[in-house]
Amino acid sequence: MVQVRIDGPVLLLMGPIGLFFARFCRYLQGCGIPVSKVSFPLHEFGFPADVRIPYRGSMHDWRPFLRQLLLERGIRHIFMYGDFIIPHRIAIEEARALGIEAWVFELGYLRPNYVTLERDRVNARSNLNQPVETYRDLPPVDALPSDIVLDPGWRWRKAWKAPTFIQHAFTRYPIIEGEHKLQPSPWFLWCQLRGSWRFLLYRWQERTLKRRLLEHASYFLAVLQVSSDSQIQMGSPYRGMHDFIEDVIRSFAGHAHASDHLAFKHHPRDRGYNNYASLIDLLARRYAVSGRVHYFHDGALSRFLRTCRGVITVNSTVGLQALFHAVPTKTMGSTFYNLPGLTDQKPLDEFWRDPQPSERPLFYRFYNHLVKTTQVNGNFDGDFPFRITFPIGQEARQLAPASQLSRYSGARGGNPILIVGRVMARLGWAVIGFLLYGLQLPAMLLRRPDWAAQLMTMACAVALRALGVQVVVDDSQRSEEPDVPLVHIFNHRSPCDGLVIQGVLQLPGLTTAQLHLKWVLPGYAAAARNAGAAVLDHRQPQSRLEGMMGASALLREHGEIMIAPNGSLVTPIEQRVSSSAWLLARHHGGRLVPWVFRYDGMDEALGARYKPWLLLLSRLSAPLGTIHCRRGRSIDLNLPEDHLDRDGFTRAVQEYYRQALTTGR
Repeated sequence: MVQVRIDGPVLLLMGPIGLFFARFCRYLQGCGIPVSKVSFPLHEFGFPADVRIPYRGSMHDWRPFLRQLLLERGIRHIFMYGDFIIPHRIAIEEARALGIEAWVFELGYLRPNYVTLERDRVNARSNLNQPVETYRDLPPVDALPSDIVLDPGWRWRKAWKAPTFIQHAFTRYPIIEGEHKLQPSPWFLWCQLRGSWRFLLYRWQERTLKRRLLEHASYFLAVLQVSSDSQIQMGSPYRGMHDFIEDVIRSFAGHAHASDHLAFKHHPRDRGYNNYASLIDLLARRYAVSGRVHYFHDGALSRFLRTCRGVITVNSTVGLQALFHAVPTKTMGSTFYNLPGLTDQKPLDEFWRDPQPSERPLFYRFYNHLVKTTQVNGNFDGDFPFRITFPIGQEARQLAPASQLSRYSGARGGNPILIVGRVMARLGWAVIGFLLYGLQLPAMLLRRPDWAAQLMTMACAVALRALGVQVVVDDSQRSEEPDVPLVHIFNHRSPCDGLVIQGVLQLPGLTTAQLHLKWVLPGYAAAARNAGAAVLDHRQPQSRLEGMMGASALLREHGEIMIAPNGSLVTPIEQRVSSSAWLLARHHGGRLVPWVFRYDGMDEALGARYKPWLLLLSRLSAPLGTIHCRRGRSIDLNLPEDHLDRDGFTRAVQEYYRQALTTGR
């Protein structure tokens, strides 16, 4: 998958509607990267005030404003959603002139659960626009990428799309010629509502037609697109779908076999805005094919692709899905995949009689290159691999520390309404956490330990929310060889660390938490073992031995494990370092990987003297706390050559953490 190494300050322009850019900003800030966000009148939620740079001027004044901003803040990277709105087109030009990287997000060229990320341009102007010889010269590919996550996760953040869309609809601030979803009119709100009930209506009305197409008909599939999409406006000879529909029906009527049918599929995002039923019916009657031309709106696209004779599109990414299924594909506009050997290059009139599929060796090369250079396996509203996609470069790590992540001000004395809201929200998360924990029992009774383990992970993540703790992870310094066992170590200081390891990092580990939680969470030891943890009592020598044997088994099974060398919260790592982690790594031929945990705004959640219920109560009204988790490199530990030199190991580990915690790097 594509990666962008962050080497310095970042500027964010307009992102996709929702919280994606706000999440991206929080990740970068947590890694110590200075972030600036240009705030246009078209508001975007979720950004702290200290990163916002308001701009309400005209597009005529935008270029000098942007150039001054780029120079004054030493911007190294610009990120934006789409390359077609005016401020983004200007930003790309200015970035190119100043030698700054401009990166453009877009919906995934592949579906589901992909996001596109390219340098300078996307879609019809994509960097994938290369001669076919470029792809033929790539090394042969025997199999397409298989380690793909198709589940986008819990996409609850989509709820933020509604207030953003409403604010944009009632704000008159032109950023593009004509109407667009980033610059909607109030009429668009009605269209969105209409699209919702039309979905149910069409699903009922069209069920017989779709069943007949899938089971009985020989048909071609014509894929419609959003009329105002930049793909249509800037990458095709059409100004909308009307002319495309007429061109296809006219050609079909004059050149297709009499037994073939033609089915138009509406774009799901255009459902509430347009309905082409009357136009298609009129044109079908005009060209005497009214019994052979059909129109439907929704359905599992892959089912239609697997049964149709061919696909006709302007330049939709559905064409890529058709190529994936080895379906003959004809494009009517400009697109990077319209290449000899991939799409059918004959005129449309000849396509109906002899549709040609793609050359599979060429497609495999092309598809593999597309995935690795332009796609991120993630989702704007669900799970997104920020840490993998945006590793932090060594140059950026030498920058002066950036300001801390924003958190609620006025710890105990603040706005009473906000404090009450905070307490109620955290109590709600606590209830959800206990419910998730309790559901492990029926999962185990159903003999589904995998479900129980997932519930344990979810319960830990929710518990952090109940405690008012956000976690920022920077593991972009991965340098260890693949398939080498890894023993991760960290400076254990907070009882929340176990929740972080289980709920966020999702690593197997050693835990003593059952000593404190057995009366609060019955069966915690068994639940922890099932979720991939070795349980021990650090006060009992026999238990410590059994715990290390369990850790060895986990390392052998999972290939990695997280261990706190200081053993427990009683002694910080500056005072005690056990060599058990080192010996474990040596025994399995693995590497020791250091992590540095830093705690901000969590004074009541540090140290060994805590009671679970008192900790929860103390955090209910507390300001938002942050745990920063930064992964180091195994080569950064100056370990002794002699594996029996335990004192040398202790000195090396303590020196590493002394420097890391002092310098903040």
